Amino acid sequence: MDLSIQRLSKAFNQRTVFKELTFDIESGSRFAITGPNGSGKSTLLKIISGGLLPSGGRIHYSLNGQAVSEDILYRFVHFVAPYNTVIEELSLPELFRLHHQLGLLKAFKRYADWQARLEYPFDPERQIKTFSSGMKQRIKLGLALLDDRPLIMLDEPGSNLDLQGKAWLYHLLDQLNTAQTLIIASNESAEIAYCTSSVSVGNAY
Repeated sequence: MDLSIQRLSKAFNQRTVFKELTFDIESGSRFAITGPNGSGKSTLLKIISGGLLPSGGRIHYSLNGQAVSEDILYRFVHFVAPYNTVIEELSLPELFRLHHQLGLLKAFKRYADWQARLEYPFDPERQIKTFSSGMKQRIKLGLALLDDRPLIMLDEPGSNLDLQGKAWLYHLLDQLNTAQTLIIASNESAEIAYCTSSVSVGNAY
């Protein structure tokens, strides 16, 4: 997916978070949003994902040369953040079946095939709410990175992951389709270095 961000601004209660941001993200890019804590990285990512309205400016989305309207953008985007969650009352097999029924994870016919790609011995009988924060993060990343949506957006993707989990994360990132656009908001040097282009949202206000 191609994105054209034009003069984007955001303010909360007259407090400016960022203003007049203009940049393009080409289809297949590995793109980083950087900046100090409080500078608006997560806010910018939420706006680009369609989950938050800007105070000014516009974003144009296109896929294979065809414009994508904001009202159907959710069909093309995966958004993963530490503050987002899945339905934690479900077991992991139940969560897989739900996503499969929604037309996601189409490359996997069986739960066991998808679960194996998570590379962690999840108990299929336990509710997700009983899992650790690192286990939940791995599940959310596995739902997004093992699917084929054209725009993947990750906010601090390594949060709550141990060293093995981070190695697994980068392995999945390497296996993304070259046409999928990846946007990472982060201060982690390894996550920023993974990307080939970036924008900084500047200093915190």
